[in-house]
This record gives sequence, structure tokens and C-alpha cells, in this order.
Amino acid sequence: MTESSNQPDRISASDIKRSRFKFLAVLGFFFVPFFLAIVGYFFFPHLLYSGGRVNNAPLVEPVVTLEPFTNLQLNQQQLTLESLQKKWTVVHRLDQQCDESCEVSLYNTRQIRIALGKDTNRVQRVLLGSDVGLLEAAGNDHPDIKLVLRISEGLDSQLSTIVAREKLGPNDALLIDPLGNVMMAIPSDLNPTKLLKDLKKLLKLSKIG
Repeated sequence: MTESSNQPDRISASDIKRSRFKFLAVLGFFFVPFFLAIVGYFFFPHLLYSGGRVNNAPLVEPVVTLEPFTNLQLNQQQLTLESLQKKWTVVHRLDQQCDESCEVSLYNTRQIRIALGKDTNRVQRVLLGSDVGLLEAAGNDHPDIKLVLRISEGLDSQLSTIVAREKLGPNDALLIDPLGNVMMAIPSDLNPTKLLKDLKKLLKLSKIG
């Protein structure tokens, strides 16, 4: 009677490499089409459309990938890079006061988010500020927005570099994609109808977030 071995089969190096390849292939299946669609839409529109510029809001060039951060919201919950990576995020930066331009910018992005209909929940809004009173006042008019306190090494410090490079105004917002890339500026005076068209096209192209 031959004694059977109870030892598990040994996994070879080639098996491990094959498993890794399959895992990367699966990731590529989901993410590569998204990146190709975004790149083609914004940088090679002539391949997709018959005429002219297709985005109305200016792009952040090159796209900036955010580093991990942690900010505290007024409701004591944390805002992290991981929480931004779940959705498309519009970030407003609150200056020393919220003047008429600031109020219009906040109003426009609120109404645009609502106008997205079934895709409303794919977009979130964030308001960064250092004045608790101003943040609370804005929150009264915009219950959907995340009220986030500025800190020296938080999200705002990373965005400040982009703001300076792109020469953005204090009431201009920024759009972050679900992978944590700051990809578009939203001028406070941009026609909201045009911004809505941009967002609808992005959400249509994207299968994540």
C-alpha cells in the first residue's frame, strides 16, 4: 500500500508570476479604459469629435495626484484622501469673507450637482476654511457641503501650489477625480450651463466614482 502524502502542493515561482499577471490584467481592465477616455476627451478631442474644444473649464496641466492627508470637518469627522477617492469632488476655498462672487460660485456648484439627477450622488462638494463662523454660515445655505478646517499640512496646502501655478482666484474651485487627481479648475465666473456639460461628459466617460 502506497503511503499518500498529506503535504500541500508547493507553489512555484512561475505560478506566483502568473497570478500577479492575472491580477494586474484585471486592474487594467477596469482602470485603463477610464484613463484613455479622459485623456482622449481632453487632450485629443479631434479623435472623438468633429470640432474644437470640448471642455469649458480649464484643465490643470499637468494633472496633480494628491498625497495622503487628514483634515477635520466641523462635525468632527475626518476628511482623508481615501474619502475623496470615492467620488468626484468639487473643492471651494473660503477666503477671509464670502463675498458675492463666493456666494455665486457656491450656489452654482450646488445647483449643478442637483441638476445631475441620477448622478448627483457621484459628486460631492467640500468647503475649506479657517473661520468657523464663516464655515457655519455657508453650511446653513449649503447643507450638502462638507465643511473642512484648514491645517498647515492638509488638503489646502497641496491645493495652494496648484492655485498659485494656475493663477486661480480666491473663489475659483477645483475638481478632483475619484482617483485623487486634481484635474480641472472651475472659475467662479464660468457659465454654470457650461460646467454642467463638462461634468455630465466626465461622468458619462467614467465608470468609477
